[in-house]
Amino acid sequence: MAPREDVRRALIRRVTRKVSGHGITRRSIEGAVDRVLAALPAAMATDRTTMPRVAVLSAPSAPDLPSRARRALDRHGAQVFAMGTGTSGRHTVVTLQLAASAGAALDRAAAELGASLTLLDPSDARRFDG
Repeated sequence: MAPREDVRRALIRRVTRKVSGHGITRRSIEGAVDRVLAALPAAMATDRTTMPRVAVLSAPSAPDLPSRARRALDRHGAQVFAMGTGTSGRHTVVTLQLAASAGAALDRAAAELGASLTLLDPSDARRFDG
């Protein structure tokens, strides 16, 4: 199981890469990731076939991205366990914990929303407690 700090660093690195060049400060990204991690359950399943997915959606000028993402994922049949969001300027980042089976639905929802999608490597997402 990956320690919480490893998961935190991986999420920060991925979100930073996705929003680079858009004027979002590292402090804003770290704050958003910390809020998301705080919202996730303390322990997650370790079986890769049933382990929830952790995904990051980001889009400029989308303050309603969290609600739109939830509706789109519901429409496509993806079960959302937890959601966290952060904004900086005109950019919105939504981090989701979804059922392991949500892959295709997640791809369709991201395309529908016009949002970029990053998936956390399942080996990094095994454990979220400190």
